[in-house]
Amino acid sequence: MGKINRRSAMLAAGAALAGAVVGTATESEAAGGLLGRFRFGQRSNQQANQTPPESGQPTPAALRFNNEDFYTDGKFNEDKAKDAIIALCQYFKYPVFPDLKERLWVSDYGTGKFTELGLACIGIVNHDKDKLGQTFMMQDLFLLPGQMLPEHWHIKGSGIAVKNEGWFIRYGKSFIVGIGEDNLPPEIKIPECHMGGTVEVKHGKWVNAGEYVQLAKIETKHWQMAGPEGCILTEVANLHTNSAVRHNDPGINDHFLNN
Repeated sequence: MGKINRRSAMLAAGAALAGAVVGTATESEAAGGLLGRFRFGQRSNQQANQTPPESGQPTPAALRFNNEDFYTDGKFNEDKAKDAIIALCQYFKYPVFPDLKERLWVSDYGTGKFTELGLACIGIVNHDKDKLGQTFMMQDLFLLPGQMLPEHWHIKGSGIAVKNEGWFIRYGKSFIVGIGEDNLPPEIKIPECHMGGTVEVKHGKWVNAGEYVQLAKIETKHWQMAGPEGCILTEVANLHTNSAVRHNDPGINDHFLNN
């Protein structure tokens, strides 16, 4: 399959999802039995049904991934990365609907450190009409345990408004960061592959399953990092375009805009 950019993936996935049927448990298992490929700490019924932990509190250990497993001859292996996301979905009992794997967009942003910094997403809708007030989008984002989504911001694109967004956590939790007074807790460690272990904005909070947080101000920098179980969240916004995204790390920015 040829490479497609994130916006194209979102548009194609949104059209396909309109007619998709959620797979049964049997179909989900047939999607690869992927949990068996990764080290997996048993998640008890008590853990699955418990009240979300307070912000900053650790959650039970769960899936574990080895970074080298996602590279073949030094090249990022998207197929293996997608397998890991399917395993994450199975762990949280997120519906593994037909062709989910094919519709996933995955990236390590050229860092070679997918378990530390990367993203997977599936577009549900990216509504592109001629009037700005009619544009909207929704996508699900998938982060592996402790994985960082790099620091970035959005600029005004050609004929569209600056992206304004918010995030609803469905499974796991994520430390979501934007502008404001520095308050990073000690458990949040920026990976070296992101600007030598640095970021610019450092004000955030742990957001648990069932909670929603909004971008503090449009055109401002933001990033997030999944908790120890990983995270699946829904992003809502106006129209998304790759060309209107800017990353703080120059290498990440070049890779994103050119792939």
